[in-house]
Amino acid sequence: MQWEISGKKNKNVMKKYFFLTTLLLVTAIAFAQPGKKPAPKEKPPTQKEMDDMMKEAQKAMDEMSPEDKKMMDSMGIKLPDTKTIKKNVAGITDAQLKKAYEDENRIVPLKDAARIASISKTPLTAASLPAFLQLAHNSVTAQLKPASKTKGEEIYAAIKADKNKGNTAVSLWMLGKAELALYIMGRACMDEPQNTDNLNNYASMLSMGGAEQLAIPLLDNLNTRFPGNSTILNNLGQAWFGLGDITKAEKYFDDVIRIYAYHPQANYTKSFIEESKGNTAEAVACIRRSIKHAYTQEKEDRLRKMGQKLENKDIRLPFKPNADPLNLSSFKHPDFPKNVEEAIALEKEWAKHKQACYDEVQKLKVKMDEAMQAVAKANEQRLKQNMDVVRTSQSSGYITGNLTLMPFYAPKAMIKLRELTDGNNNYNQQLAKIAKDIADYMASGAPLEKKYNEQIEILNEQDQEQSGEGKPNVDFCPKKKAVADAYLSAYNPGMQQRWETYLDITKRKLNEETFWYQYVQWPEEFELTKLNAQIAWLSAISDAHYKSITSYKCAPPKIKSGGKLAEFDDVHCEYHSELKLGAGTIKTDCSRMTTELDLKFIKLGLKQDMNKETFNDQFMSCSVEVGVSAGAGINTGPLKAEASVGAAIGAEFDRTGLKDVVVKVNAGISAGTDMIEGGNIAGMGVSDLSADVGVEGKISLISGKSSVESTGLLQGVFKK
Repeated sequence: MQWEISGKKNKNVMKKYFFLTTLLLVTAIAFAQPGKKPAPKEKPPTQKEMDDMMKEAQKAMDEMSPEDKKMMDSMGIKLPDTKTIKKNVAGITDAQLKKAYEDENRIVPLKDAARIASISKTPLTAASLPAFLQLAHNSVTAQLKPASKTKGEEIYAAIKADKNKGNTAVSLWMLGKAELALYIMGRACMDEPQNTDNLNNYASMLSMGGAEQLAIPLLDNLNTRFPGNSTILNNLGQAWFGLGDITKAEKYFDDVIRIYAYHPQANYTKSFIEESKGNTAEAVACIRRSIKHAYTQEKEDRLRKMGQKLENKDIRLPFKPNADPLNLSSFKHPDFPKNVEEAIALEKEWAKHKQACYDEVQKLKVKMDEAMQAVAKANEQRLKQNMDVVRTSQSSGYITGNLTLMPFYAPKAMIKLRELTDGNNNYNQQLAKIAKDIADYMASGAPLEKKYNEQIEILNEQDQEQSGEGKPNVDFCPKKKAVADAYLSAYNPGMQQRWETYLDITKRKLNEETFWYQYVQWPEEFELTKLNAQIAWLSAISDAHYKSITSYKCAPPKIKSGGKLAEFDDVHCEYHSELKLGAGTIKTDCSRMTTELDLKFIKLGLKQDMNKETFNDQFMSCSVEVGVSAGAGINTGPLKAEASVGAAIGAEFDRTGLKDVVVKVNAGISAGTDMIEGGNIAGMGVSDLSADVGVEGKISLISGKSSVESTGLLQGVFKK
């Protein structure tokens, strides 16, 4: 069935449904699953308050009519099972609720003295490294699901001969398969303990999984071998942060930020440290620096939570706006006549121009009807997919799958769009200013027109007096034409100048809006936006306010042809990036992001549709550097966020998956250099880049902030 959102009755049903889903699904997620946390409140909820919320939810369901319930059922939406949720919540005490609230509002982790004490004081050596890796792998696999271990061993057997099998593990991590990634990377490290890329990436996975005490010995070893490597230093800082040694963590983060001012993860985690000290301004500055390198919704939400908003200057995009994507500059309109002869000559040209614009608008309106049908169909399909996620989440008690709410680059592109209408000297202000100027000019032209009419009236009287039998019958046409010429030459040039300014502003506004909308809207919606922009432009260029006088045909007019109406260019996606990974690819194409598994992994039983997978709540934010370097993994050190060897792509993840792609094309980026120049990286406009992690490919994991509760999937590794 088609869901009519506009229907009053259906709005009420949806209102009830979302109330129930929000209350009960959040309740289920917060309390039915181990390690889940309630949303922050002004004070901790009590068991009585939870009971009251459950009663309110039950009452709302009881008040739903059978017809409403049937409608929801037809959409595949099942009402929450309040009895099951009440049963799961029943055993939670006020003390547990209070602790959950305190954990939720803790800014930095508590110091874990026991885990810190478990870290050996003896540095790892080439001789002791294999035994440590074996111990770490055994500890990790004990925490993994049996199915993950079985599938992990199957995959490892298939890729064991690959030179860069560690890259497969990292790519599985990037695709949300954390347990498989940990298993395969552990095996890869044991087989090749000399591979420094694998050691760094394994340590990063251990740290983000909640086994920071196992990550630190590996990172200390790498830090000795590759001093000053920002990736290693950051990963050390993140590990110590996870263990609650904030002083030591901050020292590493400060070192990283000195090397690269916009480091995405060091800055983000340091913002929490600064907030815990009460340094709100510095915390905000850290967030902005992190976003400057790469954007995630998580970072923007944190900025907003601190009373700030994201600005255009805070972000960068890997694509450069096309100055005229719709080819509006090619549409040439006739001139405004400066005298009667030109008015006569241009009369037919303007009539032909306006008719051509009208005819084209009618054709575009037909296309708009077709486009609107495509939008409705696509939106209905996306709504169904999102409802499937909600329905599955209800039954499982935790979020499964991704709610497809907006295109991949939409959050960043919307900031650009906002600047066009809300920024200083924005297009709306410019258009209002020129509209007033045109209105004022038209008003100032009234005396000119009055003077012209008075002069023509006098000439008409004189002409009438001297015309007739026996009178001079002098031809007054040249005199009247001279008066008309004077009027047209005095008024029309000034009006054309203002009209051209209006058209120029309109053109730039339509072009810039259209360019950014291709990243904000789904493809079907964008087709509608392009058609609307084209209609707006045709309306603008055909609605000229000029004066035309064609009465005084004293001499044959010179015919001037304006030619045919130009054609619009199609605005299609010109930005593409592709990460060719060990287990598959991640592609971004303006509004879309798609992931594809390699064929051999499909044959091994992994799912092809990775977009329906999701990162679980234990997955921490991280950055990934993907590039090419000779001698990958052997005495080269991990790739760093501030520099790249040859072409490279950076990827930014939060707990819901890939959130930003950072394109790098300059091998000469130095430490601390501002890579942003005119909206592009290193001053270069980038439209298409692919990083192929093949034989010589490198991938480096840059750890992100740990949970303040140490609730990663490897939290059971440490035994007191």
